[in-house]
Parts: sequence; C-alpha cells; structure tokens
Amino acid sequence: MNQISRAFYELKFKDYIREKNGTEFEDFFSKIMKAKHQENFISCKPWGREGDRKNDGYLMSERHLFAVNGPETLNQSRMLNKINDDFNGALSHWGIYFNKWSFVHNQDALPPQIVEKIISLNEQHSGKIHINHWDPNKLKSIIFELDDTLVDEILGPIPSERDYTEIGFKDIQPVINAISRRATPTEENFMPVPENKLYINGLSDPIIELIRCGFKRATLVTRYFNMQTNITMGDEIENTLKLEYEKLKNQHLPPDDIYNGLCSFIRDEEKKDDNIYQVAVHTVLAYYFEQCTIFEGV
Repeated sequence: MNQISRAFYELKFKDYIREKNGTEFEDFFSKIMKAKHQENFISCKPWGREGDRKNDGYLMSERHLFAVNGPETLNQSRMLNKINDDFNGALSHWGIYFNKWSFVHNQDALPPQIVEKIISLNEQHSGKIHINHWDPNKLKSIIFELDDTLVDEILGPIPSERDYTEIGFKDIQPVINAISRRATPTEENFMPVPENKLYINGLSDPIIELIRCGFKRATLVTRYFNMQTNITMGDEIENTLKLEYEKLKNQHLPPDDIYNGLCSFIRDEEKKDDNIYQVAVHTVLAYYFEQCTIFEGV
C-alpha cells in the first residue's frame, strides 16, 4: 500500500467511525473480524426475545467474547449500565466458553467511571477472565494488517495517484461552487506559505500526504478563479473557509480532526464515494492551505 492510498484509507476509516453507530458499528466490527480471522470468528445475530444473549462476536481460538457499543453520543451512565448488563449477561449465558472479554467502542477516549469499571472488573476476575476494551485505534490496526484487497472490501474504493493527473476544471467547479454558496465578502489578500507549514501544525503523515498530493494540481484552482467574471469569488471563499477553520479550532479539536471537519464542510455527501470528486476536495483544501487561509503560518 503506497502513502497516498494509506492516507485516503485513514480518512475513510475516521469517517466510518464518526458515521456508524448502533447496529451499523456492530456490523462494521464483525466485518473487520471476519476479514482477519475468517471462520474462526463467529458473529451472533439477535433472535426474537432471546436477543444475542450478550454476545456480539466470539473468537473461538482465543475463547474471546466481545460486547460492542457504538453510541451516537457518549452518555457515561448509559455506557456504564451497558458494560454491567453485557458482562453479567455474558457470564450467565456464555461463562463456560470464554476466558477473555472485551468491550468494543467507538470513542477516542473513555470517561473516568468507565475506565474504573473496566479495571475493577478485570481485578475481580483476575486469573479467570481477562477483561479489556478495544477502541477505534485497535480496529484500525487490525484493518491495516490485512491485504490491500481486504482493506478495500472493508473501507471501499479510494482515489489513486492517477486520479490526480486526470482532474480538470469540471471536477474543481462543483467543490468551488459548494463553498461559494456559503461565502461572505472579505477584503483580505492571499499570502505565500513557507514549506515547513506542513510540519508545524501537528498534522499526521497521512494528512500531510493528502495535502502534498493536492499541491500537484492546486494551480488548477488559481486558473479557475482567473477565468471567473466574479473577481471577488476567491476572497469570499477564503473568508468562508477561514471562519469554519476558526470555528473548528475553537472546539480544541486535534489538527487531523480539524482537517477532516473542513473536508466534511466543503464536500457534497452524495459524492463522497466519487474518487475524482474526493481528489478535487483535497486539491481545493491544499490550495487554501498554501494560501494560509487554513491552519497556522510560521
């Protein structure tokens, strides 16, 4: 897997974690585990009044039972009840079959009561059952251990380096137009950006790679604006993106999450699986990154 492929897959994985909750997150977990472990992993489907008997998946070779929880929004007391119910129910229905129990969730970090509960359960059952939690980073590490074809099956198709050579005005236009519809006038001018801006903003290597690739065709954006009769369009869009960047920054989000938030802000969700359209989105963001509209200069 080359760098640009890894960068796009990382971005898609973050989208999946953000978008999938409830049963969709459970299905996503099962898809990953089946790709990794094949027939050694058994999914458990809810059935009638019995439900799934607190079994969201079982890894036979490790005697490992999973409880999966992907809430749309985190509620500490609700998650605490979920852990209690799932673990005690698993002991009641499956206790003779497992020595490992893991709580799989979609959160970057867990609140203190949840952490304390997992530690407490592990100590209470020390020597009999190993209790742990799996966060999104654990799922991501499993995915990227797989062959590229399996990664593609799980996360779906992504743009290639060739797509960057095929992008044209017609692909840039819908992205520009989408931002333009939200634009407000500004009198600020563009400023050049030093090369080391890529490194001082704390962006991960995959995001830096996406921006670098976008630089390759960023001149298309300049040429597109030069052809427009509305000579203030570029400045208006610059101001719109700058305001959105400041809004995300004020939420104290990590740099990668700010970049992902900008992607979501400017793209048409109905086209997010269109590879050329994805390339256009990152090309436009790279252009405004270079102009110091988004992220910090030196």
